[in-house]
Amino acid sequence: MISALELTMMTHSRPLLVMWLQLLISSFPALGYSDRFVYQDIFNGTGNGELHFNGVKLFVDSSQTSVYALRGSNATLSCRYWYKPALSSPRKVRVKWSWLPAMGGHETDVLVAFGPSTRSFGDFKGRVHLQQNSSGDASLFMTELQLNDTGRYRCEIVDGVEDESTTVELELRGVVFPYQPPIGRYNLTYHEARQVCEEQDSTLATFKQLFQAYEDGLDWCNAGWLADGTVQYPITKPRIPCGGPGLGSGIRSYGRRHRQLHRFDVFCISSSLQGKVYYLQHTHKLNFTEAQQVCFDEGGQIAKVGQLYAAWKFMGLDRCDAGWLADGSVRYPITRPRRNCGPMEPGVRSFGFPPPHQKHGVYCYSAVVVFPYQPPIGRYNLTYHEARQVCEEQDSTLATFKQLFQAWKEGLNWCNAGWLADGTVQYPITKPRKPCGGPGLGPGVRSYGHRHRQHDHYDVFCSSSPLLGKVYYLQAPHELNFTEAQQACFDEGAQITKVGQLYAAWRFMGLDQCDPGWLADGSVRYPITRPRRNCGPMEPGVRSFGFPPPHQKHGVYCYTEGMQ
Repeated sequence: MISALELTMMTHSRPLLVMWLQLLISSFPALGYSDRFVYQDIFNGTGNGELHFNGVKLFVDSSQTSVYALRGSNATLSCRYWYKPALSSPRKVRVKWSWLPAMGGHETDVLVAFGPSTRSFGDFKGRVHLQQNSSGDASLFMTELQLNDTGRYRCEIVDGVEDESTTVELELRGVVFPYQPPIGRYNLTYHEARQVCEEQDSTLATFKQLFQAYEDGLDWCNAGWLADGTVQYPITKPRIPCGGPGLGSGIRSYGRRHRQLHRFDVFCISSSLQGKVYYLQHTHKLNFTEAQQVCFDEGGQIAKVGQLYAAWKFMGLDRCDAGWLADGSVRYPITRPRRNCGPMEPGVRSFGFPPPHQKHGVYCYSAVVVFPYQPPIGRYNLTYHEARQVCEEQDSTLATFKQLFQAWKEGLNWCNAGWLADGTVQYPITKPRKPCGGPGLGPGVRSYGHRHRQHDHYDVFCSSSPLLGKVYYLQAPHELNFTEAQQACFDEGAQITKVGQLYAAWRFMGLDQCDPGWLADGSVRYPITRPRRNCGPMEPGVRSFGFPPPHQKHGVYCYTEGMQ
């Protein structure tokens, strides 16, 4: 039990104890949160501008609620911040962009910036930048859009204790199509539905995308999964058993269903193609195995369902010939309805999944970029076997004649003869001139015929396919010699880019960078998809500075596997 004397002593000593604790705490340095960005101390007057605890308010807004784009294109998500009343001098703020996928899940970081320090994350690394066109502009510029980029993006501005944000929805335009697997109707869980869409070069459609397809005329009586886990279906012509004729047209909904237990079909969405879908002109009809092989022999692969829909929607593919697709189904695309080609409405017709021994045509998909290559030692120095080796070293293969011919039709014009896969030596000319066969010859692919594979020496035409990883220009504080460039990419957890990878990123991902950079073979190049002044010729292409001395200073292009 505390005595009266002890209680009196504690009462008198408490103010002294409080004063002592306050003095002790004030002597400690301020403790702060660290996320690898350095923050200035705004509490002691040494910050980046005037203090804003005197009624100054931070505002953040976007001029857009939604942005619509195609796969492979670029997009800008608007974000602007300002103060009321306006500040007399600019302040450094922390900008953070995050993303909530359309399929749900957790919000993940996209980009964080503070002053000159910027960091992007995960799948967005190398694809996102702050626009910063003017004071207060924190807009996010995104390149090489992917189908799974759909979702809600949050722009958050932090200035000391002030924290405001705004959101922008990103929707990818495309073609929505219903899909059911070979085993029949209503056999997919949510996760299986997502997987089959990805297998067909597509992704789960969102409700907005399905609604847009319904407004464009999509009418389908089987219910399918959407990205948000709901199950719905579009009806433009009410009828039995699709909700009955008493209901008006619209999107019928089963609401949210159990993602593991319930089974339905699915609505997928595919967007613009990176390559080309075509019906293969063959001497006879083929079974499924033969169809796969002939597409491979063509230097391509059998087309996927999403690729056929995209070719029909975006490239106007119209073919009244049923053909095998990669999933074992047989379909054909019609943009100009006519007799003996199915219903009098545009669409992709389906014959379902016939037995694989049946004979049909086939739709192939080709996604290659052909490029000429000569080694550092100069022009016409490669035997056939050396030519094949240098293509492989540049993450590519020897081009076929059909691939070179297609590249010529798309505008490839090159006056140096090069090896092809069949051992012939040829070159493509779109603008006849001396000394490229002379102006008297018309445009076309010039041929030297078959040459001796061990004795004759030429350049080579290589071909590259779409990448599994990502090429990006490294934003380094200064330019680098060749050895430093290799090391800088390695320090990023990446590797220096090969020539074939740069061409593939230019062709299939729209990489556009007006900055020369080292590549793995010691050459210096840069890719241009949007020709402009001071960036070389007014035509798209990969520009080359040849093979400069390795001590010269340039930028560098890095490559990281797996789209990380």
